[in-house]
Amino acid sequence: MITIHLPSPVMVQKYHCEVLYEGPPGDEAAMSSKSCDSKGPLMMYTSKMVPTSDKGRFYAFGQVFLGVVYTGLMVCIMGPNSGEKEDLYLKQIQRTILMMGCYVEPIEDVSCGNIMGLVGVDQFLVKTDTITTFERSHNTWVIKFSVSPAVRVIVEAKNPASLPKLVEGLKQLAKSDPMVQCISEESRKHIIMGVWGTALGDLPQGRGGGPCLHPHQEKSDPVVSYQKTVSEQSNMLCLSRSPIKHNRFYMKAWPFPNGLAKDIDKGKVSVRQELKQGAHYLAENYE
Repeated sequence: MITIHLPSPVMVQKYHCEVLYEGPPGDEAAMSSKSCDSKGPLMMYTSKMVPTSDKGRFYAFGQVFLGVVYTGLMVCIMGPNSGEKEDLYLKQIQRTILMMGCYVEPIEDVSCGNIMGLVGVDQFLVKTDTITTFERSHNTWVIKFSVSPAVRVIVEAKNPASLPKLVEGLKQLAKSDPMVQCISEESRKHIIMGVWGTALGDLPQGRGGGPCLHPHQEKSDPVVSYQKTVSEQSNMLCLSRSPIKHNRFYMKAWPFPNGLAKDIDKGKVSVRQELKQGAHYLAENYE
């Protein structure tokens, strides 16, 4: 069915390259990807982490867009923040495997246009990453979903001794499910955010068949947080007074300036940082 109804990689990468590749369309990686050249440098995108039979380990499942990947190849693993010299690692591939349903077969190499799995790089991957041998390569675009993880569940350890198992289980859950986010707060509460309440209800068994949460840990009922969007500046000035009635606070609401949301996601602006540091950054970059 796939070979009949879907175009071949040689044909589809001619117009998919402009959508998938973040770099300039004229560099070596982009030009070779359009022609699906197996003799060019390696460009591979991992889209999912699949749990293995070994506890805590994963297969990195993805597609090879350019070049050939084989066992023992030294590659560069580029995360979403690799442009800022973060999420950038050099690692040797231990094994290349062919994943066919529930069966896994080791193979020597995989050429461009095929989908496959890698062994030994899961410790450097979170959800999705770019794997390449091209020194001046740019990232491939990260998968963006049309929904956001709005359902939240708070997970706590009944016994403090089982807290390390809980943290390890949350890491495995965040890797195996691309739609789940795990956040740890200073109050030692761990928040799991997902899309469907039914999916979060199966957390003790884990997602993808892998272990997740310890049975001696409790979770709250799913909660959906409702948020409002500010599309334009408000025409009303709001007033609030302090409990002692001596201080007055005047406030207006207006949309975020361009780039501020990305800085918040990267952690450059946070409510936990020092007040003067955050105020100086906002005043310097956003008027």
